[in-house]
Amino acid sequence: MLSIYRNKLKPAEEIDYLISLTNGFPEKNIKKWQRLNYVNSEYIYVIISGEFEYRRLCDDLCLFSARNQFIFGVTSLFYDVGHIYGVAKSNIVVRMVKKKEFMTLLTQASAWPQMTKILAWYLLIFNKRDDILVARSAYDVIREFLLEINDMIINHQREINIYDYIQEYTSLARSTIVKILSDLKRGHYIEVDKGRLIKINSLPVKY
Repeated sequence: MLSIYRNKLKPAEEIDYLISLTNGFPEKNIKKWQRLNYVNSEYIYVIISGEFEYRRLCDDLCLFSARNQFIFGVTSLFYDVGHIYGVAKSNIVVRMVKKKEFMTLLTQASAWPQMTKILAWYLLIFNKRDDILVARSAYDVIREFLLEINDMIINHQREINIYDYIQEYTSLARSTIVKILSDLKRGHYIEVDKGRLIKINSLPVKY
């Protein structure tokens, strides 16, 4: 499950330290649904509060989401990353720091080891995402996301429409998602009300 894996391995101490290096930079309010662009941007975005998502530019597929303190744009410090953009899922507060200034801060604070750990974490996230989605059956993918949604409901009191969430994070057809979830409901493996997951009774390993 991507969110559990991501949060378990998140280098929170390193992220907090790098964010602390930007104390004193002006903060800006970004409204919900506003984009944060990589392309031709000379800035990285230090997220102070709020929720945002990484999306793929070609089809708007959500790659993963993050909440509260985070640094968006670190992979563009060295390369022009044009296939990904960020979008605010809530009103967020950011510090916009020029890339050259940010790199100077890292050098002056001898913080490149912390930066390296954060970049390695990004790599792990995308490798895990590929492990979940690539060359797996539609049911296997949906099963993983049901477990992830259940964890978010239990541990973070999130209200999530399971149909929308699975479609947003995968390239599965809506009809495929509806059919598999309907079969699971009929088999009493899951309980769903108005698109919200109420309970997982048990999920079969195979469909």
